[in-house]
Amino acid sequence: MVLFRWMVLLMALAFVLCMAAYTVTRQPVWRARGMTTLRWMVVLGLGFFGLLILRRAAVFI
Repeated sequence: MVLFRWMVLLMALAFVLCMAAYTVTRQPVWRARGMTTLRWMVVLGLGFFGLLILRRAAVFI
């Protein structure tokens, strides 16, 4: 669980830095990298919540 939290925190930081670099330089490569980071952050979040649901469902099985 701690690993997921650190990964989300680091990916959020990477997203913010990429968007800041895009804002400063206006180079589309930074926006693309930021959107890719955001996409993987959503996938990681879905995996995290899926893991939480599975852990709760294991109690009822």
